Amino acid sequence: MKNKKKRPSKKKRLTHPGRARRAGHATLSLCMIVKNEAHNIAECIRSIKPVIDEIIVVDTGSTDNTGEIVKELGARVFDFPWCDDFSAARNESIRHATGDYIIWLDADDRVDPDEVDKIRQLKALLPRQKNKAYSTVVRSESPIDGNMLFHQMRIFPNIPGAVFEGRIHEQIFQNLKKVGVEYVQTDIMIRHTGYHDAEAVATKSARNLRIIRDELKRDPDNPILHFNAARTLAGINKREEAIAHMQQVMENPEIRDNQRGVYLEAALLMGTYFSALGRHDQAGSLFSTLSQEFPENGLLHYCLGETLFRRGDYAEAEEKLQKSLFFPIKVGLFPLNLDNIRFDQLCLVGQCYLKMGKTGLAREMFLKASDGCPGHYKGLEALGLLCLANNDYEAAVEYYERAIKAGGGSDGNYANLGLAYRKLARVAEAERAFLKALEINPQRVETLANLGHLYLREKEYEKALDCLTRAQRLAPELTDVRLALSEIYFRFHDLENLVQECDALLKGLGLLRNITLQSYGDLALLYEKTGDVLSDKGRGDLSLMAYQVSFLIYPSAEVLKKIIPLASASGQIEASMESVEESLGHYAEDREVMESMREFIGSLSTV
Repeated sequence: MKNKKKRPSKKKRLTHPGRARRAGHATLSLCMIVKNEAHNIAECIRSIKPVIDEIIVVDTGSTDNTGEIVKELGARVFDFPWCDDFSAARNESIRHATGDYIIWLDADDRVDPDEVDKIRQLKALLPRQKNKAYSTVVRSESPIDGNMLFHQMRIFPNIPGAVFEGRIHEQIFQNLKKVGVEYVQTDIMIRHTGYHDAEAVATKSARNLRIIRDELKRDPDNPILHFNAARTLAGINKREEAIAHMQQVMENPEIRDNQRGVYLEAALLMGTYFSALGRHDQAGSLFSTLSQEFPENGLLHYCLGETLFRRGDYAEAEEKLQKSLFFPIKVGLFPLNLDNIRFDQLCLVGQCYLKMGKTGLAREMFLKASDGCPGHYKGLEALGLLCLANNDYEAAVEYYERAIKAGGGSDGNYANLGLAYRKLARVAEAERAFLKALEINPQRVETLANLGHLYLREKEYEKALDCLTRAQRLAPELTDVRLALSEIYFRFHDLENLVQECDALLKGLGLLRNITLQSYGDLALLYEKTGDVLSDKGRGDLSLMAYQVSFLIYPSAEVLKKIIPLASASGQIEASMESVEESLGHYAEDREVMESMREFIGSLSTV
């Protein structure tokens, strides 16, 4: 008698995609494209396998054992020669899928157990009509920017017309829209771990840009290609080029009139590019216009407030930042660090208060930010800033040291740490901090200026000249830099540059040199006049510098009378008197000068 074939067990029938549909549950295919991912792919697949009905892996040319690993995990593997086209590879993986719905992952993606449970719950609710697609939140783990979040369509129905397009930054949204598939956002989170290797990121960006530019030659008016070009260029700090491409997106009639979400994302990005280039007026104008079109968008109000702060409009910035706190900031198409933004909202409000002299309110906001994220380096740096403003330099040093240890090793934090050390006359530590800041950002103007002042105080004039001239090239309008350079040029007997600095200072204050210089005394009078104007403007720190330069050039009792109260009020009397003694030493043989000074010193002793 012939052996009867065993019937498949009920359990086995239910795991087959076709059988699962009749049981009322959608099946889900995992589709991946890979190359040389032996070190990555097992962890990726294992993380999501409990909720997957089949695994499709398209290998684009691995030379390691990626294929063997995924086969052991139950995947069907198909070879596909790489052709510089991500959509072609993705569509090849879809072609082999038999599930009702598809989820796609990269080998460096991870799905945590709680998120697998969410996918399981969603899977039970996937509609029979196959008329919905679902985005997940992708958390990109960057060592530079922290956890960046953005929405990306990862789950969609396996139907005709569901195909990717775009050789790079491939997307499926537009084609699903054409066949009537509804777009649904979920809070399912996928962790993307591929941005830890900076060199690999740079290599990928170069490859992506090459492909995008090639595509634009064939389709120069495609707004999605321009959007992707802008994103890639901005990622490698070519923001001027990025702005030109993003302008193409915003001016596209279809995007501008019918795809307002994409229009808003493009405009937000372009505004951030303007800000990064220091073009705050253009950024502010753009954000202001957008905030009227999208009045309940919290991110817009935040961006506008941040730009106004950078521009120095502190009262208006505080108003916009406070407004941003009342509207939710939602994850969109481009990456956001929501924790950092919430933190920055509070810290920037605090800095606005600080700039407006409302130190009590500033401290309240800084502490609120810190309480929301204990140990966060931005809270520590904000408290350090508050201590600097209150002249509490010891505490400032402590906060900035802690901020740097907590991950806030930015050029700004090193610069402020150096300033605190400089105020404490801890010269070697100040110099190290300033040099570290310049190592990170060689064009940080205030660091160059502060280091120049430090070297000047220590009589290292050549080093001071180097730092201060570099600062002046970057920011010619800085009065303190011109005054410090004036002192150095006098010490170097460089009369030509000294007169140029004097004329530039007068011009910056709206004054004219209405005398012909015939002596050092004439030049000293002009610096005294500069100090008078600065004093009238409430800039006692700068007027003291101007008077000291005047006294150095040609000492006079009248100028010394102005130096002493300013130096006393600023706690610089000891340093100022050292400078006075040095200046007098230059004129020991000048009887007129010495007689005048003896009379003045005598008047001080009788008071």
